[in-house]
Amino acid sequence: MVYDYCSITDYLYTPDFFETVLHVISYISIPVHCYGGFCVFAKTPISMQSVKWSMMNLHLFSCLFDLGVSLFTIPYILFPVLAGYPLGLMQKFGVPIEIQVYVVLFVGAFMLVSITIVFENRLFVLVLSDKTLQRFRTPIYILHYILPIIFLPALVNIPDQKAGYRNLMDHFECVPPYVDIKKVFYLAITKRYFLGGCASFIVAMFVEVWFFAFITNRMLKKQMTKTMSQKTVDLHRKFQRAFILQLLIPFIIVFLPICYVGFSCFAESAFHNQALNNITIIIISSHGFFSTIAMIALHTPYREYTQQLFPFCKRLDFSSSNQTAPQSVMVTNM
Repeated sequence: MVYDYCSITDYLYTPDFFETVLHVISYISIPVHCYGGFCVFAKTPISMQSVKWSMMNLHLFSCLFDLGVSLFTIPYILFPVLAGYPLGLMQKFGVPIEIQVYVVLFVGAFMLVSITIVFENRLFVLVLSDKTLQRFRTPIYILHYILPIIFLPALVNIPDQKAGYRNLMDHFECVPPYVDIKKVFYLAITKRYFLGGCASFIVAMFVEVWFFAFITNRMLKKQMTKTMSQKTVDLHRKFQRAFILQLLIPFIIVFLPICYVGFSCFAESAFHNQALNNITIIIISSHGFFSTIAMIALHTPYREYTQQLFPFCKRLDFSSSNQTAPQSVMVTNM
């Protein structure tokens, strides 16, 4: 059987295309990330101080993940096998590929953890203010960051590279002309264990986010009749909805690429299309960029400052009912 990729030389399939596009994305995203960080650091109002540093933490790891993929590593991955080679700055400076793998995995995991920390922080600040419970707050945060350090290395079982090469040839039947086989690094032979573990971690983080958001919403309802007015509760809920949208918009953008990776790796007949592989990683690497844009557009203080700074952004304006900064309550403890 003759496979299409045995003779394809289209530019979309090549490392040159992949590297060029990711470099362009990184050049565009760096100023956007810097501006988003400035907004969180300098333009967060007093009424949002309780979430300022958890949002900054999330923004930092989102930026690092984006730049880790689009600038520092640029992983040219040959799905459906877990193999490929980096094209980024770390490779040019001679950083071992194993280290680059761990950098991307840990930063991605810490980005997911930082999402849960935002919702967990709101739960502790708004509704679990009991001093006994507050003592567990910092240890819980630290535990969240320790777990990936323990969990992820257990998933990475780098095989003998000759065995990895044989596994690649079992899937590919030929060496595609756009692949420099001498550079290929083989991360794993058994895909289900590695990808299943990563998927389980992602699902666990999002279940935790949903749990904290649900409990916070329920507890706010109860507090409405005790310590908070209806207006204050509504403002907190609007902030929570805005933050969920900030996470949901980029997640929707990367959902299809993630589904493609699953289809490519686990379909009965393993599917390889390097153009789609390249586009998948390009889209995933833009997650933090879209998250930053959503943060600026959805949170009122950042949006209003942006509109003052750049008058042409007036079209980003929403109705006044979409206020996301709780103006009538001041909670500044972190």
